[in-house]
Amino acid sequence: MTVQVSAPPDRRSAARTDVVRGLYLRPILLVIALKSALNLAFASRYGWQRDELYYAVAGRHLQGGYVEFPPVTALFSALARVLFGESLTGFRLFAILAGAASALVAALIARELGGRRRAQVLATVLVGFSPLLVATNGLFQPVSFDQLTTLLLLWLALRLALGRGSWTSIGVAAGIGLETKYTLAVVLVIVLAGFAVFRREVLHVRGLAIAAGLALLLMLPNVVWQARHSWISIRWFLNPPASATDESRIQFVANVLLLTHVVAIPVAVAGIVSLWRRPDVRPLALVPPAALLTYFLLGGKSYYALPVVLFALACGAVSVDRWATPERLRLGGAAFVAILVAALPIGLPVLPLKTASALGILSARSDYRDEVGWPRLAADVGRLADGSDVVLARNYGEAGALEMFGKNLPPVASAHVTFRYWRPDVHGRRALLVGFSRAHASFCTSYQVVGHIAMPVDNEERGREIARCRLSASLAHVWPKVVALYD
Repeated sequence: MTVQVSAPPDRRSAARTDVVRGLYLRPILLVIALKSALNLAFASRYGWQRDELYYAVAGRHLQGGYVEFPPVTALFSALARVLFGESLTGFRLFAILAGAASALVAALIARELGGRRRAQVLATVLVGFSPLLVATNGLFQPVSFDQLTTLLLLWLALRLALGRGSWTSIGVAAGIGLETKYTLAVVLVIVLAGFAVFRREVLHVRGLAIAAGLALLLMLPNVVWQARHSWISIRWFLNPPASATDESRIQFVANVLLLTHVVAIPVAVAGIVSLWRRPDVRPLALVPPAALLTYFLLGGKSYYALPVVLFALACGAVSVDRWATPERLRLGGAAFVAILVAALPIGLPVLPLKTASALGILSARSDYRDEVGWPRLAADVGRLADGSDVVLARNYGEAGALEMFGKNLPPVASAHVTFRYWRPDVHGRRALLVGFSRAHASFCTSYQVVGHIAMPVDNEERGREIARCRLSASLAHVWPKVVALYD
């Protein structure tokens, strides 16, 4: 179905018409509905992942910034809580909707490059059912929102290159995108550099000034927060802690290939080549290879760079549509589906937990190991917390679990990441430590192990101590010592 719209009566209506003109909505929305249904079907299979617990608590502390992520994720978290309470499915629905919107933007990108029905549907399928989106949209994390804002920014930049866009819209998208994930700055720099080299006439001083002003205005709450907190996010990104998702450079390359989908790699390459061959959009041909190279050299994670590969896929769908016969599409489609289905248990929790563990899938996907055992941890701590004035958790996963699932617990505190700024006002000195070894409890005058963290799988928490401690002074006075453990 092609959307047909009569001549617009005003400029606002004209803008809406320009966006949907030539877009084949019926098959596109069908693909998006199928992809969303797949994610939704397994949205509550295992449980809350440790990062999600952190973001859920962040949604209860709305502020201009957080140590390692900007405020948009917390805003969505707060909205999810208002709409769905503490439903995990409702929480993850926002990531699923972000994936749906990303697939729609892929179709818009193909349409901008002249793609008709088949090209638009192909772009929607390749992006929507990429292993990257299938896996990441199953969890509430900033990466899903970053994928959407990156694709949106590149679509707007493509429209600008084709003479159909504006710097104003790019400024708004950049501001929202940077408030979603700071890594969008890499894409912005590459886009501006590409225009400066190949399409300098597009870089109007007034337009750039307006775009920069709008982006800065949208980022102002975050800038103010960072200034008031000693620019802690910059210090954190310059010295990031070790993570379960850290990659060697060989793993980086492998994950780029696998998460794009090995069958789709030639499509992404075709997209880059097709952009390079057109002088009007050549600046955007630089974005995927330059972003990938930047993250590779800087030691970044593959999923930081992969949104630009999704852009290349959407562009390549137009080239493939012009080249592929029905027979070629059937063969390629069959291979795409077969590999996606075979790898699906790694991307989504389609298997029972015991089966996934027996097959080694939990080892392959650390997120799964971090989705189980949290309610039991909260229950165990609740039984041991009698007589304590405060529960002090070692990391944000433990603290988030206690905040989310704890019943009648004393105030929960942690100095990990942004939790350090949410210290409760506690006057007593009797503390229950969760996850702290004796060596890390220098702020205590006594330390008695009363239990260990029990987890059904072998993750970061399993076996750590739970101990009673008498603080050497009030929590407020020993807090700098606790914070120093993480700096």
